[in-house]
Amino acid sequence: MLKNIFYLSLVQISNYVFPLITLPYLVRVLGAEKYGSLMLCQALIQYFLILTDYGFNLSATKKIAIAKSQDEIDKIYSNTTYAKIFLTIASLCFLIIALYSLSMFNNLHMVSFILFSSVVGNCLFPLFLFQGLEKMRDITWISILAKCVMLVSTFLLVKGSDDITGAAAAIAFAMLIPGVIATFYVRYYHLARFKKTSVRDIICELKHGSSLFLSQVAISFYTTFNTILLGHYYTPTMVGYYSAADRLRAATQSCFVPVQQVVYPRINKSGKSFSKIKHDVITYGRYFIPLVLILSCCIFLFGDKLALIYLGKEYMISATLFKWMSLLVLMVSLAIVIGQWGLISLGKEKILTNIYIAGAILHCAYSIPLVKLYSVYGMLISVIVTETFITILMLIFFILITKNNQGLKYV
Repeated sequence: MLKNIFYLSLVQISNYVFPLITLPYLVRVLGAEKYGSLMLCQALIQYFLILTDYGFNLSATKKIAIAKSQDEIDKIYSNTTYAKIFLTIASLCFLIIALYSLSMFNNLHMVSFILFSSVVGNCLFPLFLFQGLEKMRDITWISILAKCVMLVSTFLLVKGSDDITGAAAAIAFAMLIPGVIATFYVRYYHLARFKKTSVRDIICELKHGSSLFLSQVAISFYTTFNTILLGHYYTPTMVGYYSAADRLRAATQSCFVPVQQVVYPRINKSGKSFSKIKHDVITYGRYFIPLVLILSCCIFLFGDKLALIYLGKEYMISATLFKWMSLLVLMVSLAIVIGQWGLISLGKEKILTNIYIAGAILHCAYSIPLVKLYSVYGMLISVIVTETFITILMLIFFILITKNNQGLKYV
């Protein structure tokens, strides 16, 4: 397990350290307004990334982790990949409709289409396969190579405030290149083979991941949707301030992603015993949560000062936002432990989905008035309240379910 954590750590370092190198360059060269426009397009594309992921990185990972034969792995791989291709085609259709329907994207069509190539890359990249087989070493160097290309491309293609399309291309390369390489890698090393499948099999795969997909959609209403909401009521400049702070928050959060991704299939291999899963969640969480708490405290104490140095004086608002996002780092990590490690491993995806839907509904109810009244600060308040509410609900249900080794009949 430690080897997988190490290789996943390298992947996450490339995922966020390389963008962190380019972030201060982009926010300064593009300026808050153009950077905000770029983030607005990325928020739209993020919905299509959610659609093509469809929860497969959890549902298909779990199925591959417990698969008993290569033939079974091949079937899961084929069904999942064909489903992702179908969802990618559907995403392109939705993108065209959105671009010509929403006025905020009037001058951003080219940027959006360039960024959409990252959706294609995401479709091609079988992360669920590598995670399920615990072969994270195989994709580490592919990911690092792609991020190097993104780094170089950013400095070559972005020279002034008008080079927003160049910035979009550099971002897209980081996902498109690994997708192409990984597809050939799987075939060359016979990790999985495409098998004949049917529409019924694909639909079954979609049904299996539907609960997790709905969870991701619900989550997007208090994450990705925030950017679009700010873009609707305020200028791209305000979007830029909020997005810059959130990118820093995501980068610090990513320090723990390798542990999260490696522990998840390990817990699923424990078997279907409720007591064993509960024991594993508590065991891993006992070491994981204190580390997150230390990081959150550091961000609260020093985050605003570091963010101001990192982003520049123009981003004073971002620095303040980043300081208070320390609460989100803690809440999101707790939700991963209780929700992903706990409830999903217990087979309670539907409960998790209902929790996220409840959180999304509440978030929509108070985020709009808070944003209207307090701009980006109102948005941050609403996100913190929503994340806290969701985490508390997860904990309540996890305790109720694991209290009895058989689980509760009504959940």
